[in-house]
Amino acid sequence: MRRSLGLLVVILVLSGISYAVINYLDNRKFVATDNAYTTGDIITVSSQLDDIIMWLGGEEGDYVEAGQALIRLDGGAPKNSLSRAKSELARVVQEVAKLKQKVERRKAEVVQWRASYKLAKNEADRRQKLAKRGMVSKEEADISRLHLEEVAASLATAQQRLYEAQIDAGDMPIAEHPKVTQAVSWARGNQAYVNKTTIVAPVSGHIAKRFVSAGDIIKMGKPLFQLVQLDKVWVEANFKETKLRKLRIGQPVEITSDIYGEEVTYHGIVAGTGTGTGAAFSLLPAQNATGNWLKIVQRIPVRIELTANGNTVNEYPLPIGSSLHVSIDTSVQSGPRLSKIPAARPVEVTEVYAYWRDGTTEMAQQVIKENLPKKINK
Repeated sequence: MRRSLGLLVVILVLSGISYAVINYLDNRKFVATDNAYTTGDIITVSSQLDDIIMWLGGEEGDYVEAGQALIRLDGGAPKNSLSRAKSELARVVQEVAKLKQKVERRKAEVVQWRASYKLAKNEADRRQKLAKRGMVSKEEADISRLHLEEVAASLATAQQRLYEAQIDAGDMPIAEHPKVTQAVSWARGNQAYVNKTTIVAPVSGHIAKRFVSAGDIIKMGKPLFQLVQLDKVWVEANFKETKLRKLRIGQPVEITSDIYGEEVTYHGIVAGTGTGTGAAFSLLPAQNATGNWLKIVQRIPVRIELTANGNTVNEYPLPIGSSLHVSIDTSVQSGPRLSKIPAARPVEVTEVYAYWRDGTTEMAQQVIKENLPKKINK
């Protein structure tokens, strides 16, 4: 009995020593914390217009594709503005067409006065020759010369009017005239506002929050929806500053969540460490220059990117803010403490708002075409 009890004591002591040694070795190689949470971008969808919501196309929890319509507004005011802009564009096109026609009319006047000048010059020369021979009086010769000067002045005036008309009309086609391009810009801008009455999802993701309902009157910039991309989340782990001595960018990380437990393990890498403690960026930073100062170990956020190894967030999604346990293998020390290389690519790009310009050019071209006189080639 005593031998069994002694053997049990020895086993317990050896087990305790083994656990202490393993725990010591692990602590030298790994750093871990439960102060870690899922983080991701929260995209706020808002309106560019003050209007009334007529149609609502999504509910909280729904998955939406980038460019999918979420809200349609009444659009009465933008449509009225577009109608006025199209009318103004039509008027300007007709005005510039008249300027082009005015140039042709001024050219005809110049041709007419050149013919009159040639006729008056011939008449004046002939009377001057006859006056030298005494066949006509000096008075008649003077009258013909004065008439020639009068016609020359009229020709000069006609040429000046032609130059002015050419300046107003320009040498460019009607569609490229400054007055027309200005009216086109206004019309296209109003068409874009009409397009903005349909509000779409800027990215693919899930609707996290819906703040409005059909019939609500909204203001420009008011949040309407909030979207999250659960396939693009990352982990923010808050480590004590004393645990970051061996932390380097690129070190592997194992992650488990409170949702799925230890049965599901995620893998990631250290993407970077914070440039300040949580207290430094708080709304009311701590004032340590006081007589009753008390040292508190600070925590510094560490950003961890999830990798495709093992389980992924597509199979086991992690809601924003969910609690995690992270363990970082710090045995590899080749990486830097902080990134010193500029980002090689943009963080995020969306092109869905190109629909604002849809149909604007075609609309302007159609208005110009409908208001061009048939005999105008430019």
